[in-house]
Amino acid sequence: MAHLESLVPEVTAYPYSNGKKTGSRVKFPDTAAFSSMNKPSRFEGDIFDLEVTGEIPRDINGTFYRVQPDHRFPPMFEDDIHFNGDGSVTAIRIKDGHADFKQRYVRTDKFVQEEAARRSLFGRYRNPYTDNESVRGVIRTVSNTNITFWRGMLLASKEDGPPFAMDPATLETIGRYDFEGQIDAPTFTAHPKFDPDTGEMVCFAYEAGSDGADCGVDVAAWTFDADGRKTEELWFKAPFSGMIHDCGISKNWLVLPLTPLKTSLDRLKAGGNKFAWDPNEDQVYGLVPRRGGKPEDVKWFRADNGFHGHVAGCYENEDGHVVFDLTVADGNVFFWFPPEGERPDMAKRARLSSPTCRWVLDPSAPTGTRVRAALEWPTSGEFSRIDDRYVTKKYSHFWQLRVDPSRPYDAARCGPPAGGLFNCMAHYTWSADGGAGAEDVSFAGPTATFQEPVFIPRDGGAEGEGYLAALKNNLDELRNDVVIWDALDLAGGPLATLHLPLRLRLGFHGNFVDHHDIEAWQRRRAGDLGPVRPAKEPLPWQKAFVAAQQQQQNGHVNGNGVNGSS
Repeated sequence: MAHLESLVPEVTAYPYSNGKKTGSRVKFPDTAAFSSMNKPSRFEGDIFDLEVTGEIPRDINGTFYRVQPDHRFPPMFEDDIHFNGDGSVTAIRIKDGHADFKQRYVRTDKFVQEEAARRSLFGRYRNPYTDNESVRGVIRTVSNTNITFWRGMLLASKEDGPPFAMDPATLETIGRYDFEGQIDAPTFTAHPKFDPDTGEMVCFAYEAGSDGADCGVDVAAWTFDADGRKTEELWFKAPFSGMIHDCGISKNWLVLPLTPLKTSLDRLKAGGNKFAWDPNEDQVYGLVPRRGGKPEDVKWFRADNGFHGHVAGCYENEDGHVVFDLTVADGNVFFWFPPEGERPDMAKRARLSSPTCRWVLDPSAPTGTRVRAALEWPTSGEFSRIDDRYVTKKYSHFWQLRVDPSRPYDAARCGPPAGGLFNCMAHYTWSADGGAGAEDVSFAGPTATFQEPVFIPRDGGAEGEGYLAALKNNLDELRNDVVIWDALDLAGGPLATLHLPLRLRLGFHGNFVDHHDIEAWQRRRAGDLGPVRPAKEPLPWQKAFVAAQQQQQNGHVNGNGVNGSS
């Protein structure tokens, strides 16, 4: 007998007309951004004792946290992008050779508003001019880019808004976090850095001077000490309004890579993209003093056009110069943000090279100095990680997702590799003289790719001694695993593979937190320190918005003669 649904005519058509959502039907767009491994997961739940192939090292005792964009509801616009999805956090708790799984959404202000309405209310990526009128004045960040541990809480962050605090054990959202009222900027980086020697958090924000969507050039940098007190705050101007995604810190400097993805308020107001790639603009590196700096102390170094990836290491050499390592592509990686007036070119993106570049910046050089990479290692990869105990220090090892088109890929079974052909996990060791050195590679196989790795240090181990963990995308099954390697022997193959009975979306960033650290902070939070305190006050731009609305209403009332003479 035919299924009953097949006998019923289709009552509702495809719910997008002229690119915009119509009606209340819950149906996601039939686009590449919402298909294959990127089909929305929308899952929250727990899995106790994951199935394992191999053996999880018994000395691992902690949690692998990572975050992914995962649209809770179909977007307002059919051509919406992956980056616009609601933040959803994964926790893989590992102990005594076993692993448990937990998944929860970040309850941002946006998430709460849309869940109440049972539909999307916020429009294009980082464009408030495309939002529903009912949510004007609401913080629209989705907190989907990174999840970091700080003083007993998790901070879920995206660079277009403030972070949201979460409980590291339950993944319950505590609320927007303003560092106990110490900062009120509209934006905050998704890549704060932590000094392993001082316990300080060094962080920054760009487009920080107004509401986070003014396309301005205001940048702020802060330092918080190990007790959570703000000890440094510096405001300054960038050379142009572009993207500053990641950063690096040495003992005395903060390095900010300014990428020539440019913003335009006129473009936003016209309903367009937040960013447009400028192939004629330089890539720029800001060198910011970590202590006692003034705006005039910030120096900007310029180099030929390029697209910044993620940072590996940053330290000062014997000459006091700042060594800064990151991947730099030779064109626009974010093809969905093409140059003004052009159409996206995905094929061109696939032809880009992305070496790991070593820059050496002289703090005594004048601002505007042009520089070239001191070294380019053709790693052809992205999402660099190091042993975080070596942040600010000269280091030897880094790990990275690698694209190797020479390896077999089963396109017939898998289709296009969502997120890029990151088919290898690679471990690189700098040579004794600071040049390109040894390479150690693990291949995912012809039907899989990897997501960003995290490093898990071994107690008392030297640099690089420990484990590497990452999600594996099984593209033929549309299912994920978590793979664990010996960090110094990737070619030896996985020590353990944790099998998830479901599919997660492509995530951005994550971190491993040792359980002893979590327990120590739980004790402190249960004692005199007290629980994490979410923000109490609206942001300044929200207060200004409310005041303007009230003034407009009062003017309307007066104009209608209620308090006037007409």
